[in-house]
Amino acid sequence: MLNLKRKISLVIIFTSIIWVGWGSVGHKIINKKFSLSMPQSMSFLSSWADSLSIHGSDADNRKGADPTEAPKHYIDIDAYAEFLSNGKITQDLDSLIAIHGNTTVYDNGILPWAIINTEDSLKNAFARKDWHKAMLFAADLGHYIGDGHMPLHVTKNYDGDLTNQSGIHSRYETTMIGKYSTQITYTGDSVKYISNIADSAFSFIYFNNKYVDSVLAADIYAKGQSGGSYNTAYYTALWQKLSGITTYMFKLASYRLACFIYTAWVDAGRPTVTDVYDKDAQLVKGMYLVQNYPNPFNPSTVIKYGVTSSSNVTLQVYDLQGRLVTTLVNEVKQPGEYSVQFNAGSKGNISSGVYFYKLKTGNYSQTKKMLLVK
Repeated sequence: MLNLKRKISLVIIFTSIIWVGWGSVGHKIINKKFSLSMPQSMSFLSSWADSLSIHGSDADNRKGADPTEAPKHYIDIDAYAEFLSNGKITQDLDSLIAIHGNTTVYDNGILPWAIINTEDSLKNAFARKDWHKAMLFAADLGHYIGDGHMPLHVTKNYDGDLTNQSGIHSRYETTMIGKYSTQITYTGDSVKYISNIADSAFSFIYFNNKYVDSVLAADIYAKGQSGGSYNTAYYTALWQKLSGITTYMFKLASYRLACFIYTAWVDAGRPTVTDVYDKDAQLVKGMYLVQNYPNPFNPSTVIKYGVTSSSNVTLQVYDLQGRLVTTLVNEVKQPGEYSVQFNAGSKGNISSGVYFYKLKTGNYSQTKKMLLVK
């Protein structure tokens, strides 16, 4: 079980990040910007940027109902004597428990194993071509990787209690990020295959632990600039000291998320969306329609379709009563594959529920259903 102090701190942090911090605004930024580094070979996941952003805090939202979730978001890596002496710990969870005991290990957090296990789940979802599950696992993966790039998530002094700086955790990851999130801008990089997931996860946790002192020093500096109050002057000074480090951590987290997703996809055999429907059966009719993604969705989803000869194409959305909700396409299309976004949020007060989208060209049509969940 988590010690009482850790439990109280997690409750405080969780309550605050529902509104702004790293667990909401920050995780949305990290998850969304993974797309900056995605290769052209995975362009079929074009809708994932918004989807991963929307689901960026799902892992935090499970904490209240799932008692096993909280330890997945941190690791007090410097609580282990072997890390202090050798700069690393065993990567085998069972071995670590055998050395230190189950209670100690889970009290110290299991963040790297959450990353490793979620990567494996993502790979398996890719292999099954379960695109919705894969998206949700990727969103969780981005959350855990994001936590691994927040220095105070990888230290036993997670809230400054050991240095008389209580509350620095929420001041940094919640309030400061909430105030300055629009100034966190960065670019992507060329995605790389990760040959050893465990080595990668542990190595960036070890590396990011080095920034703990910088965060704590910035807190002391900012408090000095504000006369001891946590006011506007304090947060201005805190951002002045930590903007570079914070943007760097966000950039690395987004890039590594892209690399982890890419690696899971490669390990699953490089599946594509076109693998999930019987394209040939519809080619003889001159058209084909792909299941929308994500599904369920909120508020937008992408629908892909194809035509094999020049013809007038209509793509329309209907509700359960057969009433027309919107016409997405009504024009002549040349042979090729197309995609269109259906944004329920732009259609006024459209309610949650099942909807149908119908593709028609010539004398042929095909209909599929989708689920809007608000």
